[in-house]
Amino acid sequence: MENQKTSKFLVILQDPNYDDSFTPERMNELTISHVDHVRELDSKGILVLCGPLKGTENGMLILNAKTLEEAESYVLNDPFIVYRCYKSYTIHEIEEGNASNNYLLDVYTMP
Repeated sequence: MENQKTSKFLVILQDPNYDDSFTPERMNELTISHVDHVRELDSKGILVLCGPLKGTENGMLILNAKTLEEAESYVLNDPFIVYRCYKSYTIHEIEEGNASNNYLLDVYTMP
């Protein structure tokens, strides 16, 4: 990725589509296409983490992007969204807490 500052975005794929057109064969094709898309994001350093949310029918991705719009562009190219395997998604920017920023303690506590 370019050397500009990036943020992390949590994407939740939700509302699975149970339309009759999603035969097992069609879902197999779309799953393979989705994984190809995820692999491409990974090869470009965009993908941080992805997978199903255990105990739900939702999926999630954590992406590196400069803006919410950039993160959304990756989602809008995901075959699971293009072909409406999931009817909706949400995107949330993550405010990362880590050792270098004292786990945001200085931001969320009073001096």
